[in-house]
Amino acid sequence: MIPEKASEKPKGTSSDYELFYEAFQASPIGMALEDIEGRPLHVNSALCSMLGFSEEEMCGKHCVEFSPPDDAQKDWALFQQLKAGAIDHYSLEKRFIRKDGALTWGRLSISLLSHQASSLVVAMVEDVTPLRESEERFRLVANAAPVMIWMAGTDALCNYFNEPWLAFTGRPLQAELGNGWADSVHAEDMTQCTETYLQAFARRDPFTMEYRLRRNDGEYRWVLDSGVPRFDRDGSFAGYIGSAVDVTDRKRAEEAVVNLGRRLIEAQEDERRNIARELHDDIGQKLAMLSLELQQAAALVPASQTALHNQIDLLVGRTSEVIEDVRTLSHQLHSSKLDTVGLVAAIRGFCREFAEQRRVQVSFMYREVPDNLSHTVSLCLFRVLQEALGNAAKHSGATEAEAQLVRVADELQLTIRDAGVGFDASTAMYNEGIGLISMRERVNLAKGTILIKSKPQEGTEITVRVPIALDPSGEE
Repeated sequence: MIPEKASEKPKGTSSDYELFYEAFQASPIGMALEDIEGRPLHVNSALCSMLGFSEEEMCGKHCVEFSPPDDAQKDWALFQQLKAGAIDHYSLEKRFIRKDGALTWGRLSISLLSHQASSLVVAMVEDVTPLRESEERFRLVANAAPVMIWMAGTDALCNYFNEPWLAFTGRPLQAELGNGWADSVHAEDMTQCTETYLQAFARRDPFTMEYRLRRNDGEYRWVLDSGVPRFDRDGSFAGYIGSAVDVTDRKRAEEAVVNLGRRLIEAQEDERRNIARELHDDIGQKLAMLSLELQQAAALVPASQTALHNQIDLLVGRTSEVIEDVRTLSHQLHSSKLDTVGLVAAIRGFCREFAEQRRVQVSFMYREVPDNLSHTVSLCLFRVLQEALGNAAKHSGATEAEAQLVRVADELQLTIRDAGVGFDASTAMYNEGIGLISMRERVNLAKGTILIKSKPQEGTEITVRVPIALDPSGEE
């Protein structure tokens, strides 16, 4: 038997019903039993406390009276569907009017029950005002932040974008939700962007990616987007939150630095080529003439002048040594072999000449090196080898060194090792005399990487990896 008045407790019912009624009153979640017209019959203390009314006051009202005027029509339309049997339950988050006129948020769940010849409605209301207030504070902070902020649910679909994001793209929130934001990503960046995003979701890992995003004026701008996973208090995965910043100016500055570095290296190579040509064609020829003239002078000296003959022979020998040094220096400044016979032959020749001149045994091994590498890649690897072996001979004291040039997937890997005295690699980059800065800049221009391993008394290993780029005039 269901009592008909709020103040009336069930009479003549079983002890189970008494226990149910006590549980109804003791529930921390607001509960109400209503008739099919939406008039409360019984309201527990939690709901009374939430809305500030007594049970008698609430039972004297209609359920719509607890909704703000702006929401009342929509709320009653849902209740009417329940009354008509179109639905048997529904739930939503909505606003309620307290007795003092303040608004509070509750998560309302409505279910239709059949009781004898009549129908009753059970309403459960969970107070979510603190959560709503927290979300509102988050939105205020997010909208005031100088970065673009987004959130996604556990399904990887985005469910929130702050005002700076919407202002940047010039699109309404509804257009961005779900996967709509991807419509503004540059087509060339879409695949990598999507793969990075979904792979991070699958692993629940933080991620950072750069891609081009269309601004409201139609210009594509580079953005740096970082996302981190969110977890509820119980440790369950709740989705992701991320932020994006426009880094176009930084990218342009980096590109300008790269272009400047490229122009400086090109100018350096031009100067090397000019000096090499002067050494070979001018100074080398003059020294050769000097050697010839000394030999001619020796023919004019009487045989009896032994001491003078010996002195001239000594000068001829020293001149020949200088000629050889000039020739070697000319080749080091500009290797014509690199352009005519390719990288492998140029390295092999350099290692042989270097070993003879510096008295350092150099072994060279190569594997699967394309014949028609681009000039940029060839020159980069050749100069790194020159610099590394030069440093080894000058600073390490090593009498042996080895070089390896091998193909690894779509890259070429050059490794130079020596067993010399080594150095502190963490501080060597600040010592311009060692030449590591020049090597690193050359490798950066070839879009490669360089790894330097060295410790005092443990030798040095330099590993360079650059993407294979072929001469467009040939095929691999």
